[in-house]
Amino acid sequence: MGKTVAHISFYTPWERKRIARIVFALLLGALVWSFFSNTLLHQLQKPVIKFPYVDPTYWIMHYLGIPELITGNFVMACTFDTALFASCILSFMYPEKRLYCWSFIILYFIYFITFNTFGTHHTNHKIGFLFIAIPFTVADYKSFNFLWQGLRYFLLFAYADAFLWKLFRLSWLHPDQGLLIMKKNVAAFLYFEPNTLQAGLYRWSLQHPAWVNGAYLVGMLLEGLFIVGFFTRKFDHYLFILSILLPVGFYLMADANFFEFLILNLTLINFHKLFVRAQ
Repeated sequence: MGKTVAHISFYTPWERKRIARIVFALLLGALVWSFFSNTLLHQLQKPVIKFPYVDPTYWIMHYLGIPELITGNFVMACTFDTALFASCILSFMYPEKRLYCWSFIILYFIYFITFNTFGTHHTNHKIGFLFIAIPFTVADYKSFNFLWQGLRYFLLFAYADAFLWKLFRLSWLHPDQGLLIMKKNVAAFLYFEPNTLQAGLYRWSLQHPAWVNGAYLVGMLLEGLFIVGFFTRKFDHYLFILSILLPVGFYLMADANFFEFLILNLTLINFHKLFVRAQ
């Protein structure tokens, strides 16, 4: 059992190593999924349309020409993707080697920016993959624990902030807010994939707006429950379940993919108990 400081039960170096292997195994699985989704950099077919939005980080990357340099050369793009996979695999095999972890973070940061800008969108759902590796870059196990807990608060903030945004904008007072969100987000899907099971679900939902609007309000309230996590960890196992259900709801209701954010849910798990049961 790890040391307890300020009501935080610290993970031991041995537990940290096992957590690292879980994290990088999931990250490797995500990279494999990206490969089969044809979204690795060597699979982007030398894109030219970009969308850096009003973001200094994206503009700096384009000013340096890094996204264009990598994607504009097939061999370089293949080399980059290979290095990204290698850094993830090495981090899994040798989690105590911080150099491998830093290499993964740097490479994934470049992939994150390049994927978003040439995907002509400016979303942050992959940020979970980038942030989850940061705690493993420090040597001191106490620093690791503080960073790990920091990610927990980041996850809580993400959901609580979504609740407060809806609350203070008074969007919940609009009787058809949920329906309008669905119409805006699923129109393209219904046009391009009209014969799928998911399209059938959308058509049924659009014909029963009360269910959609009700689901929107329920989802908003569930996001608000994450505020509790700022004051106690006793309900983390319930928040863990909610943090799985909400992205599923986002996907079903608005065709919004936030599944990459799920990896931050690991910060809500009590690995002390999990590892004891596994022994």
